[in-house]
Amino acid sequence: MTKPAKRTQKDKIGIYIKRQAWILFILIIIAWVIDAVWLHSELTVTKSAALGALLSFSSQSIFAGFIFWYTGYRARQHIVSQLYRGQMAKWLLAMLGFALIFITVQPLSAPALFIGFMVMQISHSWMLWHIR
Repeated sequence: MTKPAKRTQKDKIGIYIKRQAWILFILIIIAWVIDAVWLHSELTVTKSAALGALLSFSSQSIFAGFIFWYTGYRARQHIVSQLYRGQMAKWLLAMLGFALIFITVQPLSAPALFIGFMVMQISHSWMLWHIR
């Protein structure tokens, strides 16, 4: 016998997005402390890590908004199409965000930018893994 599908966990996703905002804040503070105490790069590393983390956070939040636009059994076709649209919007925002950051922000630390982005991506995956 099969189990019925679980109800949408929209409220849990909202809670986890708020927790991600705290992780973003903590990541910026840690980058600032490392930059001030150890690297002395005049906040270049902090700025770069913060921009990468903020880009990841914003693209993931937009993706979540697309996903939970429709809910319910009758909206299943819309949900699947929103999943594809959300993923495309997320990747487009990430690519345009990286291009804009690399073009406009000087001085920039590329490793710190990518590390900030990857740390937020890992924390998104870790938190979503705990929702199951």
